[in-house]
Amino acid sequence: MFKTFSKLDRKNRDYGVDEPLFHSEVYTLNEIREHEGIHITALAERCGVTKGAISQVLKKLEQKGLIIKEKDARNQSRLMLKVTPKGEIVYARHLDYQNQFKDMVMQVLGSAPDDQVGFMKDFLMTLEKQLDRMH
Repeated sequence: MFKTFSKLDRKNRDYGVDEPLFHSEVYTLNEIREHEGIHITALAERCGVTKGAISQVLKKLEQKGLIIKEKDARNQSRLMLKVTPKGEIVYARHLDYQNQFKDMVMQVLGSAPDDQVGFMKDFLMTLEKQLDRMH
C-alpha cells in the first residue's frame, strides 16, 4: 500500500494549468501559498532542502507563471515569494485532490467498527512518529 501510495503521490499531474507539475513543484507551491511572503532561505528550511535545490524548483515555478519573487520592503537583499492567480488554481486543485483522498479513506473506514478504526488511527499515528524520527 505504501509503495502504491508513494508512486501515485509522486506522479506528475495537470492541475488545470495546461502542463503537468512534479510533486516537488506542487509541494513547494503549497508551502509558499500557506506562508505567503516567505523568503528563499526559510522556504528551503521548511522543505528540508538546500537553497540551491529550492532555487531550481522556484525557477521552474516562476517560468510556469505560478509564483512571483518580490523584493522585501524591509530588507532589499531578500526576495519574498508569492503565488500568482495561476498558482492559486494549482493550490485549489491540489486541495481538491487531497480531499478526494480523505473522502476515499473515510468511505473505506465508514463501515468499520469503532474499535478497528481506533486501532488503525493509533497505528498510523505511531508509525508517523517513528518515520519522523528517521529523518
